[in-house]
Amino acid sequence: MITEVVWEGQWEHAECGASGEALFDDDCSPDSGHDQCDESGTVDWYGQWECHSCGKGGDGQWSDGCTAASHHECDDEADDGQDHDEVEEAAA
Repeated sequence: MITEVVWEGQWEHAECGASGEALFDDDCSPDSGHDQCDESGTVDWYGQWECHSCGKGGDGQWSDGCTAASHHECDDEADDGQDHDEVEEAAA
């Protein structure tokens, strides 16, 4: 089964400059794996999602350990990608 909504996200820890990226399914909590850093501060994520059925997409920002959820309800109609749903940050 193919997941309809897929995220492409990038994380960054501004205090030390570390960063990375990941692909993951909707309603997941991606983990940067950057827990052992001695620097303070948070690891922040930015991601974009796309529905493979209708072509709609959107983006969002969240902190490491939080869930990336598009809240997209697909109508299965082709779209030009201009109509973007908002993402809501949810604590893990």
